Amino acid sequence: MKRIFSLLLVCTMCLSMVGCSSKTNETQNAETKNAETKNAETESAETSADDAAAKADGSGVVSAAVGEPFQVDAKYGSYLITITGIEETDWWERKHNNEKKSVILLNYEVENINFSSILSEGVKVEYDLFRIVDSKGGTLSPFLWYFDDVSAADTVKPGEKASGSIPYVLERNSEYFDVTFTRSTGDVAKVRVDM
Repeated sequence: MKRIFSLLLVCTMCLSMVGCSSKTNETQNAETKNAETKNAETESAETSADDAAAKADGSGVVSAAVGEPFQVDAKYGSYLITITGIEETDWWERKHNNEKKSVILLNYEVENINFSSILSEGVKVEYDLFRIVDSKGGTLSPFLWYFDDVSAADTVKPGEKASGSIPYVLERNSEYFDVTFTRSTGDVAKVRVDM
């Protein structure tokens, strides 16, 4: 009788150990799945952050390519700006009758998503929204004179698109230009334009 009781006790202990180990395996499997899910979420978040970092430097300024629109979010709405290129003109010679300097045109497109305010029916892009630096580190000055062959875009109302050009004085040759779109709240985007 004692042997039967001892045998039952041993069997009971074995079954309880098997039961505990299966619960441990279930717990370990659940923990592994949770860890894998968290790793996948972390990798996804890191990938999104890397994509954002690829588009912005440490200050949150977007890095865009020529022809790639960037969004400007303002108090009264949003709009898209696209730098489409830079071209050299003969405007300096036409205005001053000399060739010591030249004038470049910064070409852009603007698409008004929903920007409108009490002061303006839409977006008006002007020279003071851009800062252009040549490949030698010199900042270009605006050329405050237009000729009939090119002009700035008028006010672009919500839902509309327009293109325009802004002239800047170029005092020396440059391999490229770094164009920064800036607002009173700070720089928004940078675009490098090859000449």
